[in-house]
Amino acid sequence: MKVCLDPGHGGYDSGAVGYGLQEKDITLDICLKLKPLLEYNGISTNLTRDGDYAPGHLEGNLNGELLARVDIAEKNQVDLFVAVHVNSGGGTGEEILVMGLGGRAETAANKVLTYLVQTGAWLNRGVKVQNVLVLKETSMPAILTENGFIDNMDDAVKLKDPSFRLALAVAHARGICDYFGVQYRVGGNDVLEVAVLLFSKEDYWCGADVAAKNGNCAIFVRPLDQSVPKEAMTAKMLIVIGGPTTKHPSEILLSGTNKYDTAAAVAKYLV
Repeated sequence: MKVCLDPGHGGYDSGAVGYGLQEKDITLDICLKLKPLLEYNGISTNLTRDGDYAPGHLEGNLNGELLARVDIAEKNQVDLFVAVHVNSGGGTGEEILVMGLGGRAETAANKVLTYLVQTGAWLNRGVKVQNVLVLKETSMPAILTENGFIDNMDDAVKLKDPSFRLALAVAHARGICDYFGVQYRVGGNDVLEVAVLLFSKEDYWCGADVAAKNGNCAIFVRPLDQSVPKEAMTAKMLIVIGGPTTKHPSEILLSGTNKYDTAAAVAKYLV
């Protein structure tokens, strides 16, 4: 099992910008955090860049450096190509791009998207078809993840936080492991200091305030079956909003019999 991780942009190309952030920095950080997680789970991983430069060192040659990314994947004969980007344009949420539906790329995209949406408590913008050079020219299944909107203040606050970018890396890793049929193993590099767990997306605004108080830590949303994501349970401290208890050894439960009691518990915690 081999994966090529492609941190979007780099060097002369900052990518999208917003709220003091540059896309090229965020994508690189996510991929540098993601690589060891995949390798810990037995998946060989290559990067198209590991620093702030254009792949192939083709500064100013957009098509050339995009093809250099493809060439790295092809030379290493990887089984999956994953380009990591951040969106812009005033929207919000998570989407993944593929060249066409009905194939292995769509399967991989859906696997990864499930974890990314859960981690970011974001709007699920779905899997979309788009003619992107790195997706078109690769011979292996290829996906491009769009992780929030850099010009949306709420998304930018999340993306600015290194612990949240780690949570995004873990989400990518879990989805990629699912795609390969690998049982994801939690390693020492993916343990969060603090995490917030929401009962549903309706609790997001309370959760965002609690996360902000804790350094804009990662926010997780319980899926429909009400299970708790492993990354949340392995966090050193877990703040649960809306209940029920997870029996985490260092849990702070902010909950009540209704949403008003929960809001009151959160307000008391924030004082």
